[in-house]
Amino acid sequence: MARAVAPGVSSADPVLLLASGLNGPDDLLYTDDGTVLVGEHTDGHIARVGGAAGLVRLPQVVPEAEGIVQVGGVTYVADQFHARVVALTDTGVRTVIQLQPVASGENLDGMSSNLKGDGLIVPDSPHGTVLQVSVAGSVISRTGGFARPAGASPDPSAGGYLIADENASAVFELTGGTVKRLAGGLPGVDDAIRTDTGHLLVILPASGRLFDVTAGTNLATGLRNPQGLGFDAAQNVLVTESDNGRLDLVVNTFAITTPPPNVQLAPGQPICYGLLRAPGFTDPVTIQEVVNGLPVTDPSGDTPGQLVPGRCIQPSCTVTLILKSGSKLESTSITYRD
Repeated sequence: MARAVAPGVSSADPVLLLASGLNGPDDLLYTDDGTVLVGEHTDGHIARVGGAAGLVRLPQVVPEAEGIVQVGGVTYVADQFHARVVALTDTGVRTVIQLQPVASGENLDGMSSNLKGDGLIVPDSPHGTVLQVSVAGSVISRTGGFARPAGASPDPSAGGYLIADENASAVFELTGGTVKRLAGGLPGVDDAIRTDTGHLLVILPASGRLFDVTAGTNLATGLRNPQGLGFDAAQNVLVTESDNGRLDLVVNTFAITTPPPNVQLAPGQPICYGLLRAPGFTDPVTIQEVVNGLPVTDPSGDTPGQLVPGRCIQPSCTVTLILKSGSKLESTSITYRD
């Protein structure tokens, strides 16, 4: 899908709109295939954003979908309505672990995979505990003392997990059974992640901010109830706006801009694509792969890159472009017709 500038968001870095029309988008997960799974809290659907289809919804329904994790090829979702974690199956969902619900309905929130990639880190939000859970549903460890842990993310640099505690207005580091307070004064903090340069980033839903705690600066303001937070493979920041029904991309390194969907081409005509750099990001960016097409030129400065897609005899065809800069990768799919 074409990546447009996200309206209503103020940021020193470029902000792109990846998807709109989502139903109360909440937590998200960037997947290995370059697409983003977004839980639609309002109607329980899981939206897949990116790829050839642009935006599709998975057939399974998880009421009040919150955290999303993939382990061993299986997708796990936090079902806030029923206070449980479920695994998506071909025919529906399977309960992995059932937690104790509370009368308010404000049950578990965000979750993550563990550092080994073979289990789950599940904040039992209303009970102030964080659980390490196997994919079979057994509780391996339980750490208490939180007010309302609402988000978890792996922090490999510290060998633990970042826990955003919205009622404590703080972010903690959970390492083994030890809890360390990293930052406070963050009202309603819902999610926290750490960049590969060590910066701690958080979202503050009430004030509509994406905030760099380490630098003490806002990365984006004007977000309407931001609820989901994560990175893509180029360390750009993905954030949902629940009240706007949007998925945004805050460009921290580089991103690809594309022509409108189903662009019409003459035989052999190349497709031009743009490169959007964050201020200060000057590393070279080159084509790693073009699927269903041939690379022509890498983007350079203000000059767009070019590729020639394969012949299209269908109403619409797709070419996939992957750019690289060091270890960072950015991919997009472009639809076209001859």
